[in-house]
Amino acid sequence: MTPAPLFLAILILFMASLPAHAQDPVFTQPVDCRLGTDCWIVNYVDTDPSENNARDFTCGPLTYDAHHGTDFGIADQVTMEIGTDILAAADGTILRVRDEIEDKMPTEDERKKMLEENRGCGNGVFIDHGNGWQTIYCHMKQGSVVVKPGQKVKAGTPLGEIGQSGIAEFPHLHFGVFFENSTIDPFTGLDDSKGCGNTGTSMWQDDEAITYSPVSIYASGFKDGAPDFDAIKIDSASKDIIASSANALTFWVAMYGVAKDDQIAIEIRKPDGTIFARQNITQPKDRARQFYFIGRKINEDGLAPGTYTGHIRLTRKQSGTEDLVREQSRTVRIR
Repeated sequence: MTPAPLFLAILILFMASLPAHAQDPVFTQPVDCRLGTDCWIVNYVDTDPSENNARDFTCGPLTYDAHHGTDFGIADQVTMEIGTDILAAADGTILRVRDEIEDKMPTEDERKKMLEENRGCGNGVFIDHGNGWQTIYCHMKQGSVVVKPGQKVKAGTPLGEIGQSGIAEFPHLHFGVFFENSTIDPFTGLDDSKGCGNTGTSMWQDDEAITYSPVSIYASGFKDGAPDFDAIKIDSASKDIIASSANALTFWVAMYGVAKDDQIAIEIRKPDGTIFARQNITQPKDRARQFYFIGRKINEDGLAPGTYTGHIRLTRKQSGTEDLVREQSRTVRIR
């Protein structure tokens, strides 16, 4: 028989070698996309428990009041129609599914009705992972759900596709994590009542890839006139070629997570490198999604042929550290 002191020492050593939360799940990325390239995290869990106030886990503005999940956005509705798979983030059992709600921006009356009927999630899947853990996947594309209640799934199993069903202003996945009915932020492993600034421990399996991104330039492009941002929400592809006879040349940008006082410099350069158009903007307020464009009308002589370059640079001052900078360039051929 092992002497009690030795047994206790072995037990303590064994327990010390276990993870801090041995029964907690570890989550894989719930969307089949490349973060920062063809999908972006738009909103995080609201960690401010007070009413009418919202802060993400870093104390930043990338959330909104009583937001209980992480939003993975895609570029536009064309991308949604092509299809972006939503994946189970951990092993579990499907509890509930819904797959009959249309993908569209709801009217105010439709929004109120959805809230009354508890259908704001739109089409979705609810998974039980055992030991009190559950996840929810919202705003899925109508007709895309491929799992059924009672089905066992492994991490990475396709559940359906990103859509815009329910209360959703743009195509995205709302991914929610719950432990015994409390909302958990997967970036910290803490429940949403703990407040911001508490680092906790990430629940992401690849926590070097799934990191906090305070702002993203997710699309940019050229147009032969003033851009229609409602049309860009549908299709954000840029023109590759514009005729030299065009009446105007513009360069537009679309960003997630801009903050008050961000410095935004946008310019178009001619084929010889000189400035065609330029504008410097001080962001007036925090915005989850922001569009800007610059450009000018063309006189009767038309545009000089060649390759024009559009460039966007966003700079954010940060106390005690280097400035945060985001940049993107795009070219177009004039012929």
